[in-house]
Amino acid sequence: MAKAAQAMNNAACRPKRQGEALDLSSLQGPRFVVTVDTEEEFDWDAPFTRDKHGLGHVNSIPRFQAQCEDHGVKPVYLVDWPIVKDAASVETLGRFVTTGKASVGVQLHPWVNPPFDEEVSSRNSYACNLPPELERAKLTRLTEAIIAKFGVQPDIYRAGRYGAGPATPGILKDLGIRIDTSVRSRFDYQSQSGPNYADKPLFPYWIDESLIELPVTTVFAGSLRRAGDALFSRHLASSTSHSIMARLGLVERIALTPEGIPLTKAKKGIDRALEENIPILNFSFHSPSLAVGHTPYVRSEDDLESLYQWWEGVYRHLDKCGVKPVSVEEIAALID
Repeated sequence: MAKAAQAMNNAACRPKRQGEALDLSSLQGPRFVVTVDTEEEFDWDAPFTRDKHGLGHVNSIPRFQAQCEDHGVKPVYLVDWPIVKDAASVETLGRFVTTGKASVGVQLHPWVNPPFDEEVSSRNSYACNLPPELERAKLTRLTEAIIAKFGVQPDIYRAGRYGAGPATPGILKDLGIRIDTSVRSRFDYQSQSGPNYADKPLFPYWIDESLIELPVTTVFAGSLRRAGDALFSRHLASSTSHSIMARLGLVERIALTPEGIPLTKAKKGIDRALEENIPILNFSFHSPSLAVGHTPYVRSEDDLESLYQWWEGVYRHLDKCGVKPVSVEEIAALID
């Protein structure tokens, strides 16, 4: 017994290796977390701008929060600059954060976050393409504003458009942020001048000794699912090819999100993730989808009601599978 305890102690004390899986045994079973890209409304089909956006949907967040609370879920709202600089948005979200019913995190949309030293473009919408000192300046301004407005040190960060880069880990550590959740495993954004996450792990892993990655969960299903990475990155370049392969039951990519993923497929995705022993399922979506007309996924009242029904069905399925919610604070505590 003494030798076993010493071995565990030695393992805990040794430096963490990049890419090494986080020890989640203390969670006692699979868990899930709900992450919300809490951001301004803008036209997804138009060029990026500094000023053409709105925040009207924030009034709809309390309904979603109430649904989360009904199921014992503590969502994390990853807020960006327009949210933080709007007093009404801070008041709405702040009452959930201060009462411990929600967490607040950081999300950087470079094109609306000062300092404004870069050209507004699709390429520069990925923070990883900015000069490192500018990425740092933007993230520092944002994080300091969140601390000032919400009165808490955020534990978690997501780059807008998943645009994390080589300089990001060092910036996050200097800002006291311990979890990155910018990696969207199974997706490659190189064609848009973004990063490639196609071969990144689905399990939480150490970036270094004080920072972990909590990937957004996406799995492959179908008879050829084991070859999914190769098929999607090399042979199935078009969305038409993806649809054909999915209809034939050969391979389909299922992200755990209510945006564009029907409930039946989401349940299939949950089952596949559990079969792959993924310890934390990371669900994500964009806050403007909580009101009609701001994203391609919610264009009508029926679409909105379907989104809430999606979450109800997902929560019931997770409960049936024995998957319990976990908070960002509980995950961050595992780093200490």
